[in-house]
Amino acid sequence: MQADKQRILLVDDEPQVLLALEDLLGDDFAVLKTASPEEALKMVANDHDIAVVLSDQRMPQMTGDELLARIDASSDAKRILVTAFADLSAVIRAVNNGKLFAYVTKPWNPNDLVLMVQKAADHFRLTQELARERRLLTSILHSLDEGIVAADREGNTLLFNPQAAKILGTSERQVHPETWARDFGIFTADRKHSLPAANDPLLRAVAGEKVVEIETWVKNGTARGATVAMTGTPLVGDHDDVMGGVAVLRDVTRQHDLETQLSQSQKMEAIGRLAGGVAHDFNNLLAVIQSYAELLREDMPEQEEKRGDLDEILAATRRAAALTKQLLAFSRSEPVQPTELRLSDVVTGIEKMLRRIIGEDIELVTELAPSLGVVRADAGQLDQVILNLSVNARDAMAGGGQLSITTQNVSFDAITTSFDAEDENEPIDIPPGEYVMLAVTDSGTGMDLETQRRIFEPFFTTKEVGQGTGLGLATVYGIVQQSGGQIRVYSELGRGTAFKIYFPRLDEVPPSKDTQAGESAVWTGTGTLLIVEDDSAVRQVAARVLRDRGYTVLEARRPSEARRICAEHGSTIDLLLTDVIMPECTGTELARELSQLHPRLRVVYMSGYPGGAASRVGALSPGAAYLEKPFSPATLSEKIAGAMRGNQGRSHGNERPS
Repeated sequence: MQADKQRILLVDDEPQVLLALEDLLGDDFAVLKTASPEEALKMVANDHDIAVVLSDQRMPQMTGDELLARIDASSDAKRILVTAFADLSAVIRAVNNGKLFAYVTKPWNPNDLVLMVQKAADHFRLTQELARERRLLTSILHSLDEGIVAADREGNTLLFNPQAAKILGTSERQVHPETWARDFGIFTADRKHSLPAANDPLLRAVAGEKVVEIETWVKNGTARGATVAMTGTPLVGDHDDVMGGVAVLRDVTRQHDLETQLSQSQKMEAIGRLAGGVAHDFNNLLAVIQSYAELLREDMPEQEEKRGDLDEILAATRRAAALTKQLLAFSRSEPVQPTELRLSDVVTGIEKMLRRIIGEDIELVTELAPSLGVVRADAGQLDQVILNLSVNARDAMAGGGQLSITTQNVSFDAITTSFDAEDENEPIDIPPGEYVMLAVTDSGTGMDLETQRRIFEPFFTTKEVGQGTGLGLATVYGIVQQSGGQIRVYSELGRGTAFKIYFPRLDEVPPSKDTQAGESAVWTGTGTLLIVEDDSAVRQVAARVLRDRGYTVLEARRPSEARRICAEHGSTIDLLLTDVIMPECTGTELARELSQLHPRLRVVYMSGYPGGAASRVGALSPGAAYLEKPFSPATLSEKIAGAMRGNQGRSHGNERPS
C-alpha cells in the first residue's frame, strides 16, 4: 500500500525523465517529483520522512551535486545523483566528500537503479531507527537517579551522564580510570583516605573484574559531601574481550541520614524506657522516705528542734520527685497532663538543672514577670521545651555567652498583631488576644534565613553526624502547637537567636478553700481496705498510714494473694488500693476481676510510673481514682477518704485518666 512505502523525491527539469523514473520506481516507493531544485529544497525541509532524493546533474537553476549538498544541511535523506559521463569527475569528488550516497550514470540500467534506490532507502530506515534508539537511551540515562561513568581501556570517556556530574559535583567529563578517584575527590567511607586502586570499582571493571557495591564518600563541593555506593562492571565486546568498564554511582546520603536518625530515635526510646524504670523504683523509695518522715513529723511537738531536720528531709524528697519528673519530661516518658500553671514557676523549678546542663561558661539570666498570667499546659512538656531550647542555645555558644529566659504578659489586637510587643519594627503574625510569652534568647552564632525556614522540620539538623537527632526543635514545635500556642524565631548570623513562645492567657479562678487546706487536713475514716503492692516497703508504710487513720488494712504482695484474701473476706472489703504494674497481671486487670465478684468494691490505683503507666498498659478509665508516687500520708489519706465517700473509685476500664 502507498502508506507503507518509503517516500522518495525525484528532481529533473525534463518531464519525460520524471515520468520514466516514476514508472520505474512507483511500484516500490511513494514517489514525489519536481522539476525545480528550489522547490525540492522546500519539500525536503518540510518532509523529514523523505528517504531518498534522486536528482539529475544538469539543471538550469543549479547543478544536481549543488542541490544535494544543500539538502545535506537540512535532511537525513540519502542522496543519489544521475549524471552523464562528462560530469563524472565532479560527482566522484562529491561522493568522496560525503555529500552523496551514490551516483548513477546515464543511460541507467533499470534493475541497477531500483537496487541502488532500495539500498539507499534501507540505509535511511536503519539510520532513523538507530537515531531513535540513541535518543531513547540518552533519555533513559538522563532520567536515572544513578550516575553512570564508562571508559575504555585507553582511558577514553564513553559515558558520563548528568546524574554522575551531580553526584560528583563537577561538569568535567574526562575520565581516566587510573586517576579518576583522585581527580573527582572520591574517598573511603571513613573519609580519611583517597579510594585505593584495590577498591576502585571503575579501575577494577576496566581490568575485567565485576565489583559488588562498595561505599565511598565524595567530596563534591557541598558542606557535607555525599555518601555514594558504587558498583563496577566490565564492558565486554563481541568476542568476550574487555573493552572498558562501567561504574554505577548511587547517592545514599539521605538513606544513611535516615538510618542514623532511626538509630538515634531508637536510642532515645531505650533511654525513655530506662528512665521510666528508674523513675518507678526511685518513686517507690521516695514514697517510703516521705511517708515515714511525715509520720515522724506528725508525732513531734511544734517546738521540737528535730522537726526542722524532718522538714529538710521532706523538702529534699519533693526536690527529688521534681528531678524525676524532669528526667521523664526529657525522655518523653511522662504522659501529657495539662494543668493551669504559671510559666515563671516552671522556669524557677528547672533553673538549677539548666545551670548544670549549660555549663559554667554560659551565664544564665532570668527575667520573670511578677504578676504573670495563667496558662494551661503540661508542666513536664514545658520543662522539655525549655531544656531543648537551652541545649540548642548552649551548642550555639561554644565559646561561652549569655542565655536569657524571660516571661511576660503580652496583648495583641487587630492593629498591633503585625508587630512584636517589644520591637514595633519586628513583624509578627499572632492572632489577636491575651498571651503569656516565654522567650529564650542566646548570644550565639545565629542562623541564616534558609536554616530558620527548616529548623522545625523533623530530623533536620546542622550539627555533625552523631551529635544531634534533629528532633529537638520539632518536639518543641509539636508541644507548643498541642498547647494551643504560637512559636516564632528571630535570628541573624553572628548576633544570636531568640525563640518567643506565646501561650493563650486564661482568666484566673481563685483556688477553693478545700484545695488550700488539703495538705494540712488529717483525713480519717472507717472500713476495710485491701492493699496490693509488690514493693514491701511501700506496702508497709501505706498500711501503717491507713491503720493510723482508723481503717482495717489487709495486705497482699501479688495478685494471687489478693484473690485468696478476697475469697476469704468477701464483701467485707470496701476498697482495693492496687499498684498498676505488678507481677502476674496489671492492677487494672485485677480490679476488673475482683469487681465482677464484688460489684460494690471501690478501687484506687497507684504507680511509680507518672500518669498511671498509661503508656505501658493502657490508661485508666475517666472516673478512676489515681495516686502518683511518691505520695505523702495526707495525700494518701485524702484519696482513700474521697473514694470511700463515693466521689471516685467505681471505674475499672482501659481508658485515659481524666
